[in-house]
Amino acid sequence: MRLPFTKFGVCQSCLFFLARVGARWYDGGHMKVITIYGSKSDLPFMEPARQYFAEQGVENEEVIYSAHRDLDALLHYLRKLDTYGTQAVLLCVAGLSAALPGVVVMNTKLPVIGVPVPCGPLNGMDALLAISQLPGGVPATTVGLHKKTPLNAAMAAHRILQLAQM
Repeated sequence: MRLPFTKFGVCQSCLFFLARVGARWYDGGHMKVITIYGSKSDLPFMEPARQYFAEQGVENEEVIYSAHRDLDALLHYLRKLDTYGTQAVLLCVAGLSAALPGVVVMNTKLPVIGVPVPCGPLNGMDALLAISQLPGGVPATTVGLHKKTPLNAAMAAHRILQLAQM
């Protein structure tokens, strides 16, 4: 079955769902994009996203928490986001097994976009499949796997923020 993807590589129904969910908890305050990295080695990969956010004036922040090595710290960070009522779209950048997006989406009510990193012996295909094949009830979405992946993720997150502000 072929999913209806937008020209930015995001499933249309996923984008619509995330925007509707976001609109329910948006209260008129400012929203931001939070990029969570599984490893600091992934920081250079997301440079196009940082440039996009700067050009578009999108508030964003970046943190590094491994779902494998820093699970307790990651869960503490996610609880803090919920406790303080943070309004954000989360980009979870991970390669190889890409456990990060699934762990994050199950521990927060914020929308999550998994960003696969082209690394390892399968050049990121394992990460893309790990994110896109999450089981039912684990509502993370993902973007395609190519050199424009970081930009597409940034643009998709920005669009969700814009829809939630309508």
